[in-house]
Amino acid sequence: VHELWSGLGYYRRAESLHSAAKTVVERFSGEVPCELSELLGLPGVGPYTAGAVCSIAFGQATPAVDGNVARVLARLSGGLPPTMSAAQQLKHCWELAGQLVDPGDPASFNQAMM
Repeated sequence: VHELWSGLGYYRRAESLHSAAKTVVERFSGEVPCELSELLGLPGVGPYTAGAVCSIAFGQATPAVDGNVARVLARLSGGLPPTMSAAQQLKHCWELAGQLVDPGDPASFNQAMM
């Protein structure tokens, strides 16, 4: 992976991906876990990736919020109060996305938001 990704600046991601794959093999018999908490325990997997995997691969009504989704949600909700810190704004977007994600088709909702 290092050779293929050479020059892209993703070395840490490549190492995390390799480490996560080894963890999946060792702890989950090679099956990607479907629980949010277990995904979050994998190296390099944060809330956005875990939410995307849960919703797209496993059909769970879990939000997936990155910077682009946060901007869409901010516009959708009429803007975020400027008095909120960046962390508070992101937390607000996660809460809003959690309320909006379609339990009947969470994969399509999150992919549309992405």
